[in-house]
Amino acid sequence: MILSAAILALFGAQATESECTMCANSPERMQQAGVVGHGPYLFFTTDSEEISERIGNKKLMWVETKHFRFGADIKSWKIPVKDKKTYLAELTEFAKAFPHITPKKIKTLDPWMRIHLMAWRAENAYQALMNMFGWEEDPFSQLPTEDVFIDAAKNGWSEVLKQHWLDSEKRKPGLPQWLGLGRHFGMPMKHEVLLLIKEKEISIMKRDYIGLLDSHPQRWHNDWRPFGENPVSRSMWFGLATESEKIKHDRHLHNAMLHNVIINLFDAYMLYLYEAPVWMRVGFGHYFTQINDPRYNMYDLDEGSTEFSEDSKEWVKSIKSIVAKKDVLGFVSLGKMRSYGDINFNAHVESWSKIVFMYEHNREKFAKWILLLKNNPDATANLDAQRRALQEAYGWSFMQADEEWATWVNKLVVPKK
Repeated sequence: MILSAAILALFGAQATESECTMCANSPERMQQAGVVGHGPYLFFTTDSEEISERIGNKKLMWVETKHFRFGADIKSWKIPVKDKKTYLAELTEFAKAFPHITPKKIKTLDPWMRIHLMAWRAENAYQALMNMFGWEEDPFSQLPTEDVFIDAAKNGWSEVLKQHWLDSEKRKPGLPQWLGLGRHFGMPMKHEVLLLIKEKEISIMKRDYIGLLDSHPQRWHNDWRPFGENPVSRSMWFGLATESEKIKHDRHLHNAMLHNVIINLFDAYMLYLYEAPVWMRVGFGHYFTQINDPRYNMYDLDEGSTEFSEDSKEWVKSIKSIVAKKDVLGFVSLGKMRSYGDINFNAHVESWSKIVFMYEHNREKFAKWILLLKNNPDATANLDAQRRALQEAYGWSFMQADEEWATWVNKLVVPKK
């Protein structure tokens, strides 16, 4: 596999893979692993080469897969003895993509293995969320390629996309009919992740490209500004520096990436046209990280906030306590929240538990509920939209949903340590 012609033309050169210890410049190995290339490519509000220059880091590694573009500067990491069993199981699955590795012999993850492992994890999360949303096969796979959108952004957004639709596009049932819907969970371009070490480098990125003066982890919606058109969605981006988050353990970094990639995918689903409910965003992020490793949680902050002070590694115990003490917020209060600053620790736990409950109660209804919220002709997910989607998918009012959820919580068993 190679980078698309339109993207390569933007940089004027073929990418090189000679430095990657995992791919070893082997087209056969890359194809088996689902690796498209190692850059250069469009990334964030600019491109991968310019970012390396801007932050002054020539060590950045770049990896492109089917749905993701990763950039990373991460160190080798030795697997702790207590985590050896977990990593052996994961690396055994990873070896199906890279069969030249021997999982039992791996004691240290080198930087190239780590970035490829992160990209592989992201692709797995992509598929898991797709399945969670009720799709056995990718419904977006026949939508326009990135090349078509790049052409449209330069040569007339509406005209190019309408002509493509007339000439060749066939949308699967359930997909919205708006222009701009793309192959990558609904977005035109692949999802982007940047994992850095130095706090200074993420600060430069945020200051110079999006005008934010802090070093916190950041999700960002990249757009295009076609001539004569309103801004249109391009891709979803996430970046962090391990220094600023005090991340040492690979599982911690995995959870940080996972939490934010899942939220970006949820936002991207059916194209990022309007804000999804804040409580559902954090609920989905926590749903996946609690399954992956409950030791490491991530809490979203409003701009200007410094840190989130509360945490727990026993969320089942926490939610049972919240219900027992009648400290429940409920679907209405959660649904009214508009910023991450509204969500305290109890609200994070309740949001997580409600996503778990809704999915476990009925998976078909869950998929319908999400689709109704994300494919709303009124282009809103406000409280009224949430009420309508809940009623249509589950047949519940907010009060009924809260009662069903509380009954479910009371039956939960706190896991033994």
